[in-house]
Amino acid sequence: MSKAKQIGTAAETAVKNYLLSIGYTPLEAHRNVLKGSEDEGDVWLREPRRGLIVFEVKGGKTAKGASHEQIKKWLTEAETERAHADANYGVLVTQRAGVGYPRAGEWWAYTTVKDLIRLKIRLDVQEGNQLVRLTLKEYMELVLA
Repeated sequence: MSKAKQIGTAAETAVKNYLLSIGYTPLEAHRNVLKGSEDEGDVWLREPRRGLIVFEVKGGKTAKGASHEQIKKWLTEAETERAHADANYGVLVTQRAGVGYPRAGEWWAYTTVKDLIRLKIRLDVQEGNQLVRLTLKEYMELVLA
């Protein structure tokens, strides 16, 4: 396995393990297999009240130092994978500098304003593609609210 794949696998496993640590079962939170051009995200969460949430996960040095433009491209990738999986939400999670795999809940989670509105007040809006950054823990607190 290449070094890049090892980093990706470790990051995806860290996010999955975080979801398991906050009470989800292995049937609800799991890593996905790659599907080429029809990829459906790295980690799936079958959330009982929110439906399917797809996480696109980036780890390692590239994720820790990603530019704003790179984050926007990756979030677009997460949205494409959300659509492929017919999921309700697509979220980008990136590893933070100085925050290792056991603390994946402190990694950055990126979503859009409209998805935060859908999570918080359950209102379906069409506008609001602006990028929002919070920790994975904070994102999951909104999911569980």
